[in-house]
Amino acid sequence: AIYEKDIVAQVLSGDVLLLPDNLYIWATMNTSDQSLFPIDSAFKRRWDWKYIPISEGKTKTGEKIGYKIKVYGKKYDWWQFLQKINDEIGELTKSEDKKLGYFFCKANNGIIDAETFVSKVIFYLWNDVFKDYAHSTSSLFHTEKRKYKFREFYLENGDVNINLLNQFLF
Repeated sequence: AIYEKDIVAQVLSGDVLLLPDNLYIWATMNTSDQSLFPIDSAFKRRWDWKYIPISEGKTKTGEKIGYKIKVYGKKYDWWQFLQKINDEIGELTKSEDKKLGYFFCKANNGIIDAETFVSKVIFYLWNDVFKDYAHSTSSLFHTEKRKYKFREFYLENGDVNINLLNQFLF
């Protein structure tokens, strides 16, 4: 016998952990998180991994999920935004690991609201992607027409600055 007679008692007491042979753990890694670089490197050396390119979100049957960014009355296509922003990230940073994937931002019933978009997406772009390029005129936040500041995406009362967000989105 592989196990002792009282294996159930040992499992229940927490002394023994049993995992089935057919258990697989699927996980994702964000290689741009610099504080985890040593861990990422160790995982890549020890386990098999596969690069999966950024793509539009689809259901198991292959239908497009179709997330939308909703900014008080106006809706923007999340996938179109991702394609455009990822092109800009790649062009400016010459890096793939800072790009956004389809599920970067959690949608509620297919909608990413303005507050979530600014607090998650704009903040990430501002703080982690484009911060080293703040003075570059090709930066997303510093164009020929305008230099954006993160605080401008909020009004004095803490609400999202809808006019600026609509202008920013296209």
